Amino acid sequence: MPILLTNSDVRELISPETAVEVMRETYRGLAAGTAVTRTRSQTFAETSRPGTFVELRTMDGIVPDFGSVGMRILPDLHQWPRIGGNQRYDKVPKKNGKFLAFDLIFDLDTADLQAVVQDAYLQKLRIAGTHGVAAEYLARSDASRVGLIGSGWLAEGVLMGLGAVRALESVKVFSPTPANRDRFARNARENLHLDAAAVDTPVAATRDVDVIVVCTNTIDPVFFGEWLAPAVHLDAISGRDIDEACFTRADYTVLSMREGRCNEGLNFAPSVLREALAPRFAPFEKDIPWDRYAELGEVITGQARSRENDREITFFCNNVGFGAQFAALGGKALALARERGLGKEFSIDDWYEDER
Repeated sequence: MPILLTNSDVRELISPETAVEVMRETYRGLAAGTAVTRTRSQTFAETSRPGTFVELRTMDGIVPDFGSVGMRILPDLHQWPRIGGNQRYDKVPKKNGKFLAFDLIFDLDTADLQAVVQDAYLQKLRIAGTHGVAAEYLARSDASRVGLIGSGWLAEGVLMGLGAVRALESVKVFSPTPANRDRFARNARENLHLDAAAVDTPVAATRDVDVIVVCTNTIDPVFFGEWLAPAVHLDAISGRDIDEACFTRADYTVLSMREGRCNEGLNFAPSVLREALAPRFAPFEKDIPWDRYAELGEVITGQARSRENDREITFFCNNVGFGAQFAALGGKALALARERGLGKEFSIDDWYEDER
């Protein structure tokens, strides 16, 4: 019988270190041609609430190393508020004040549904694993000081991944909302045992650090290439909140996947909405020669190089999310749950049909 895995189950089953291992093998499989994936698609429509849009995001992948076929499904409501002078891309909770997102994990050999996994913590681990692997190959071996622009759920995931591959000592965090940056710094001190400080400007967060992380909900640049200094590793969670100069200023740039271009965009929307929505998606249309840059999987397999020296400015742009990440992590969580007796079984016998 399939099982339901909650966020609490996933947190118990998969550590940041395990997430790094899983993402390393996922990218390796993609580069070697044994795994396959689809990048995210976004389908938009206008709701009855002015300024609020419904968006259905899906992505899927197959990773034989973890025996899993996975699909991520996110039915979200979105708004584009301006906060602190920047355009944001914010999710809106459902009527009950909560969000709905889940991952379906199927068996590779039988195609039977094996698990439904709550998405929030799996997403956090996907971020931790991906950015941990990138830092493993691109950040200096002695990198210990992090500067962070952004203080949300996924920013904490990046920090967890960095801590899985480097002996971190300190973090400086900026958010335009003082309460948010203070909360993040406090949690980093208490949960990650780092010397953590909230700072008043994004520039202050990026000075005298070894790794710069840009992880925000804005779709306007909040980090600029002119701020990069020799020896630093820049880590951007989407590529939409940095300027194009980051690509020219960095000595070596690696992408998550060239096919993704710049993360999210206006994939599918009614024609009557496209003109109205287009300005909001302009930041996704960066004039970047994407095909020029290596992919993370190619670095892992040796098809592309890693960091060459301690003076180099390296840049990992997590320019797109894709389904294989969730298939692999979901498959790993499922295997561990079966071993440890976690997860709530449920029947789908009535779902099966005689014809197809």
